[in-house]
Amino acid sequence: MSETTKEKQAKKKGLFNNEQRNRPIIVFDNVEKKYQNGVEAVKNLSFKIEEGEFVFLMGSSGAGKSTLIKLILLEETPTAGKIFVNSHNVAKIRRSNVQKYRRSIGVFFQDFRLLDKKTVFQNVAFAMEITGASRKEIKEKVDITLSLMGLSSKRDEYPSHLSGGEQQRVALARSIVNGPGILIADEPTGNLDPQNSAEIMSLLKMINSYGTTVLVATHEQSMAEEMGMRVIMLNHGHNVSVDEKQEAQPEAEQTAEVPSEEETQKPAENEKAEEPIQVEIPVASISIASQQQKNDEEKQAEQEKQESQEASENDA
Repeated sequence: MSETTKEKQAKKKGLFNNEQRNRPIIVFDNVEKKYQNGVEAVKNLSFKIEEGEFVFLMGSSGAGKSTLIKLILLEETPTAGKIFVNSHNVAKIRRSNVQKYRRSIGVFFQDFRLLDKKTVFQNVAFAMEITGASRKEIKEKVDITLSLMGLSSKRDEYPSHLSGGEQQRVALARSIVNGPGILIADEPTGNLDPQNSAEIMSLLKMINSYGTTVLVATHEQSMAEEMGMRVIMLNHGHNVSVDEKQEAQPEAEQTAEVPSEEETQKPAENEKAEEPIQVEIPVASISIASQQQKNDEEKQAEQEKQESQEASENDA
């Protein structure tokens, strides 16, 4: 009976939740998109992204990166082929459920798209307000998210008073505050200097380490190479090639480095030393952060209880 109840509760949370791991979470099966003017944005596009992967989507301007993202978000429909997101054929999602589907995916862009007349807190809270979340839940999760982004001291500031890097972190906070399983970043560092770009990529990597699937669309090849993640390359908006060499690279490097553990540790230490900016608190998904906060409070209460008992025994 308990299992049945849990299954029912899980279904109530949303149409797109699935507790399975290590499964394809985004699948394009021979997808084509041809516009009325005859332009083919994508052609014979087939690839899979596993749950929990960090993948770069690369190609020059006009290669079809934005079209691919629009297809995932149901802002465009394919001319041919099938797209599956979270095990659902997106073509079969009813119009009444499209907004709910889109809210299950976090998206943030290089132009931030913040609301100028709202504070940092209000900008992030807005993403939860449209889902009907309670004021208590909004305050708790927004405060946690801003803390994770190192923005607690900026909660009452307006976007115009923030630096470009801070505005991008607000946009990132807004995109993850609802705890999406998929995060899409469209040219997230396009308007940032190298220092802030490195910080944003570090945050994305942290978010991914807690299980969120991350898809980053970019034209910066050096960034993808430094991260060492799998790359899907769009070729002139037509053919798509999955960089198998890039995907196999981490495994090959691991095999080459096994004989010397000291050598494998040194690069990692150097990378940490070279990070230009450290956030106040490590980034995690909101659910993880909430649970961690709860655990900390329980530990503190238990410690206070033990100290009280010890004091009573000493008095006796």
